[in-house]
Amino acid sequence: MKTVFHPEHILLDTTSTTQAEVFAFIAAKAHERGYVEDADAFAAGLQARELHGSTGLMGGMAIPHCKHGTVKHAGAFVVRFSHPIEWETMDEQPVTTVISLTIPESGDTDNLRMLGALSRCMMRKPFRDTLQSGNADDVQNAIASAIA
Repeated sequence: MKTVFHPEHILLDTTSTTQAEVFAFIAAKAHERGYVEDADAFAAGLQARELHGSTGLMGGMAIPHCKHGTVKHAGAFVVRFSHPIEWETMDEQPVTTVISLTIPESGDTDNLRMLGALSRCMMRKPFRDTLQSGNADDVQNAIASAIA
């Protein structure tokens, strides 16, 4: 079974300037790492999920996710952007960092618990600061504590 999160899931996106580009980047990386079968379908799923309500939180953070048939394994990816991304957020600020989740179609309560735990942690400034500027070990420890 794949690991939900490890340091290789900390990604720097230096080119995305729009939400659609962010979703394509996340989907491509999830596909490269074997978490989704079809990157385009997963990117479309992330976009469709966003239409049901923004995944933007506050403090430059968002948690784009979707439950989709192309997902092979549950996973979490931390993505930092070189450029702030326009996103509907609680504080009306652009997004600089996301935790994106791959959730299998057969996702169970464990996946929902992980989403809830991460969402709550992302509301706390120290957690956000770690994700936005911490080294790989700090981010790994923060995510592991959040989803434990």
